[in-house]
Amino acid sequence: MRSAALGLLALLVFAAASALYWKLWPAGRGTGRECELTSGIHAVCGLNKPEDLLRLGDSDWVITGNMGNDDWAEGGIHALRIGDETFHAITPDLSRPAAPAYRDCPGAPDPKLLSAHGIALRPRAPDEHTLYTVNHGGRESIEVFDVRVSAEGPALTWTGCVVLPAKHQANSVAPLPDDGIVVTIPHLPSSSRGAVLQWIPGDGWTEVPGTRFQGDNGILVSPDGTRLYVNEYFKSRVHEIPLVATTTSPRSVDLGFHPDNLRFAPDGSILATGHPNALAIVGLCGFVLGCGIDTEVARIDPTTFQATTLFARDANETFSAGTSTIVVGDELWIGSFVSRALLVVPLSELRQPHGS
Repeated sequence: MRSAALGLLALLVFAAASALYWKLWPAGRGTGRECELTSGIHAVCGLNKPEDLLRLGDSDWVITGNMGNDDWAEGGIHALRIGDETFHAITPDLSRPAAPAYRDCPGAPDPKLLSAHGIALRPRAPDEHTLYTVNHGGRESIEVFDVRVSAEGPALTWTGCVVLPAKHQANSVAPLPDDGIVVTIPHLPSSSRGAVLQWIPGDGWTEVPGTRFQGDNGILVSPDGTRLYVNEYFKSRVHEIPLVATTTSPRSVDLGFHPDNLRFAPDGSILATGHPNALAIVGLCGFVLGCGIDTEVARIDPTTFQATTLFARDANETFSAGTSTIVVGDELWIGSFVSRALLVVPLSELRQPHGS
């Protein structure tokens, strides 16, 4: 009787382990049926961890910041044409000296090591932008590029860099109205918490008060430049922080999942993308085992600062661990920090209506 009970227990454990295996691993390889589809929920496969993405104004092009391999190699920046979802790597022109605003920059990055983690755009004209990229390859820095968009796609020219303080590693970046930038530091070297750092040309780095959270991650600056929106990854919250002297108090909203990046939607709302799994699963699957991390996208109303879930899905062999979401026409495009694919979701598939 005892041996039979042990046998049954072993069978149950094996069944549970098998079920967990097939749910969690392997995932995000950029293979499978969704790579072949061109309508409905489908994937653009072949990208190397497109962690962040942005549309270049009203053009036909989206750019992705690709984290690359575990050693940060083979990342860089790609351009995707919206109409046919074809893509190509962008080779930036690195031949120019740094602009005067970046006089402390030691020189252009190593193109073989450039790893574009978080990205941000400062529009200058309909087809001209400044691109900021969080780089981990070769140095911890914010690399700055001039972007010119044509029918053939975007062309990038390096214009300078801002090197992070020693032992600091940034996650996301956003432009300020005065040509400065803000970045999130998930873990300060002297603290168990993170923070937001602000850089102004000529003034260097300073910490933004009131931003020491547990895992500062995605960041946005309000269109009028008076407020920051900052993700607190480990506590599943998004915070609104006054950036200038104001009577407005900080606000926060609990999403019920760990928010990675933030993006504005065309209607002014904020899209937060992240992971509903336990932190242990995210850590093991994202950085050790390569198993599945689920994806959730929420819409935050900037007036009420309330959130509603728009989209959620489990990981599969094609896509895992969504990080950043933008609206492209009547679709959501979702990036990932582990997948070799980008997920495309028609707005008709969302749980809640979403104005585009």
